[in-house]
Amino acid sequence: MDNRVLFQKYRFNLLSENGLSQNTVDSYINDLNLFFSTYPMDAEKITNKEIINYLSSLYELGLAPSSISRKRSALQSFFSYLDQNIFNENLSIDFDKIPSVRYEYHIPEVLSKEEIIDFLDKLPTETIFEIRNKIILELLYSTGLRISELIDLSIHSIHKQDKLLLVCGKGNKQRYVPLSDYILDLLQMYLNTVRLELKVANKTNQDALFLNKFGKKFSRMGLWKMIHKALLEYGISKMITPHTFRHCFATHLVEAGVNLRIIQELLGHTSISTTQIYTNIDIRYLIENHRINHPKNRI
Repeated sequence: MDNRVLFQKYRFNLLSENGLSQNTVDSYINDLNLFFSTYPMDAEKITNKEIINYLSSLYELGLAPSSISRKRSALQSFFSYLDQNIFNENLSIDFDKIPSVRYEYHIPEVLSKEEIIDFLDKLPTETIFEIRNKIILELLYSTGLRISELIDLSIHSIHKQDKLLLVCGKGNKQRYVPLSDYILDLLQMYLNTVRLELKVANKTNQDALFLNKFGKKFSRMGLWKMIHKALLEYGISKMITPHTFRHCFATHLVEAGVNLRIIQELLGHTSISTTQIYTNIDIRYLIENHRINHPKNRI
C-alpha cells in the first residue's frame, strides 16, 4: 500500500480515535515525512535497523534528546497503528529492541514572584486592546494555561457561580481550573466592555473568549507577538516565552508548598514526572534562600 495512503489513514485515526490536537498530529506527520525522506521505502519493509540508524544519525547531528524522543514516539505510534490495523501484526519491527532516548528535563526560565507581579501591575490599560492584553496575561499567570488552551477558550468556558474555568487540554481532555475573585472581575469587565465593543465593531458571532482586532479568534502567532511585545516594552531581559507564564504559575505554587499532585491536575499533566521538573526549580529556590537567610551564612 502506498505510504501516502497509510499517512492519511493514520492521520484520520489520530484525529478521530485518539483525539489529538491538529498541531500534535501535524508534528507527527512531519516527523514521519522526515524519516521516509531519509529511507524512501514502503512502510512494511522498514525494520529495526533503519529506525536505529535514523535515530543514531539524529544524535550525531546534535539534535536535542527531547526532539529525538518525540520522533521516536511518532515512529512507534505510526508503526504500531500499521501493525494492528493494516498489516495484521506482520511487521518486523519491535520497539522493545530499539533503545529509548534518555535525557534530562530542561529546567525552564522563570520570573520571580516580585518580577511577574510588577510586570502585570505596570501593564498599560489606556486602550481596549491594552485592557484585553492585560487580562490575557493575568489569566495565563493565574491559571497556568497553555497558549493553545487559552486560544480555545469560549465565552461558555467561564463558570462564574462555581468560580471555575473549563479548559480543553491535550488530547481533548477537559479539566477545571479555579478562578480568583480578582480574575473573575477582570473577565466580567472584559465581557461587558472590551469584548462587546470588538464584537459589535466587527459584526461577529464568534464564541471565542478572546478576540483579535478583527473580532476573530486569536492565532498562536498573533498571541505570541502580543506577549513578546509586552515583555519587550517592560524591559525583561531574560529568555522569556509565552509558556513562561505557565512555568511561573507552577514554580510559585511549588515554592508555596502546594502538593505536586494538585499542581499536576491544575496543569493538565498526564504524568507526575512532567510536573516534577518544577521541584528542581524549587530546590534552587531553597538553596538560595538558605544562602541568604541562614544566620551562619551571614557571618
